[in-house]
Amino acid sequence: MTNRTRRCGVPMLAATALILAACGNGGDDEGPGADGADLPPLTVHASSATTWQANFNPFSPNALSGTEGFLFEPLHLSTPMQPGEPIPWLAEEMEFTGDGSEVTFTLRQDVTWNDGEPLTADDVAFTFELLIDNPGMNTAAIPLAGTEVIDDHTVQVELTEPAFAHEGEIGNTTVLPEHVWSDVDDPVEFTNAEDPVGTGPFTLGDFSEQLYALEKNEDYWAADEITVEQIEYPTSTDQTLTTSLQAGEYDWAGGFISNIDEIFVDHDPEHRGYWYAGGGTVSLTVNNERDVFTDHALREAMSTGIDRQHVADVAMQGYVPPSHPSALPQPTYDEVIAAEYTDAAFTPDTDEANRILDEAGYELGEDGVRTSPDGERLSWELLINSSYTDWVDIAQILEEQLAEIGVELVPQGLAREAYMDARNHGNFDVTITSVAAGLTPYDLYRDLLSSEYAAEGDDDAVQGNFGRFYDEEADDALAQYRTSGDDAQQQEALETLQRITIEEHPVIPLIQAGNWFNYNTERWSGFPGEDNPYALGAPFQTPDNALIIRELTPTS
Repeated sequence: MTNRTRRCGVPMLAATALILAACGNGGDDEGPGADGADLPPLTVHASSATTWQANFNPFSPNALSGTEGFLFEPLHLSTPMQPGEPIPWLAEEMEFTGDGSEVTFTLRQDVTWNDGEPLTADDVAFTFELLIDNPGMNTAAIPLAGTEVIDDHTVQVELTEPAFAHEGEIGNTTVLPEHVWSDVDDPVEFTNAEDPVGTGPFTLGDFSEQLYALEKNEDYWAADEITVEQIEYPTSTDQTLTTSLQAGEYDWAGGFISNIDEIFVDHDPEHRGYWYAGGGTVSLTVNNERDVFTDHALREAMSTGIDRQHVADVAMQGYVPPSHPSALPQPTYDEVIAAEYTDAAFTPDTDEANRILDEAGYELGEDGVRTSPDGERLSWELLINSSYTDWVDIAQILEEQLAEIGVELVPQGLAREAYMDARNHGNFDVTITSVAAGLTPYDLYRDLLSSEYAAEGDDDAVQGNFGRFYDEEADDALAQYRTSGDDAQQQEALETLQRITIEEHPVIPLIQAGNWFNYNTERWSGFPGEDNPYALGAPFQTPDNALIIRELTPTS
């Protein structure tokens, strides 16, 4: 292994200048507010809800949108749209030393919490120690060992192993104020609902069950780079979201909208648009702990029998393309796809799928359903999250397509909580899952293939690798990428993981997962897009939202 010292730091003003130069598609200087006039609020839809429950704990899965990025901030900001290029944020410098098992942060010296207290190295050390003491908060599974405060603005984070692969997650760690959180009894359940203290560009304003607002923090360390004075989050359901978008009430919205051009864009094509960048992969996931799915021939035949283009065109209305066989979203990870797989694509072939099953001994019954060599009928419930209308459509298409090869899938919709419980505990035969692109290809493959997620007991839930495909070669490749600071060795590891995914079919990739982002520039300009992909655009995407808010300017 090649050891290296990895330094990621440029002066903040220079970094900001680079971002602005790359992303300068905002409005001109003559728009509203240029002469001190009142600015309109930025109105955002990040998630559907009938009422809001105050939760501004950045480590809670129930935190409200804006908590991360607007109220609380990371040390170094990483986005998959700028891979390998972390942006200095609260820390001016981030340095890997030795074999990659230590990281040193040098903090900016002009940052204060919104209650006036200065940000210090003690806050950073406290945050990482909190993740060590409360593993449930360490959702990125950073291999933390301890911390050492060097001085007021320098802190060293010690890791249990070389962790070059975790550079993005380590830098993206949200920093908490020790003088507030040291008095919290249960940081996991703490809602932080009253006057949350953060370093971000906004503070909590009015809050009600129907709307909450964030107000500009005039003492923010980069206040001159923030034009938006107020952000509003009104409640909405999936149904009212469509109506509100059509009426032009939202500036920035997430969510899958059927017939988006007709419903939204065509009413004001000059200002309205959408950009659904590849944010991950949606897969048909079999439970590899079931004996029948340990047969590679069955997994291969099921994959071969699926027409993914039809799935993309019908269920997703062509908004997203079929997945690459490697499961890597494009164009985000084009540069790491092995040369031999550059032009690889799924080709549906019902005849070939039937041939594979015939040769493997799966006999076709009079009812059109095959039986395995061990006597199991290939008939299973297909569990889906029923709140995802696109997944409901996908399930119906898969039911029809796989019936042509003697596989019977019976779609079974579950409420979100019930679906997640079944998925996480392995109480399924076949389901649909999605995996995020992550900050690096390693993150995606880790979530798909790593044995570290294996449940210790039969009743234990898992947080990744929901298909429960455990393979020593895959684990070795993940370890090679994680512990190496050498680009060539990391690429070699990624190509091994691509081969396993393509040849072994541990999951059956279907389509790219869209990063659902709809925008209206009638009032605010500067959003990312295909021509200016500086960040993922969905308003729930963190920490990308922190980049976007700096780019927004009033539309003239």
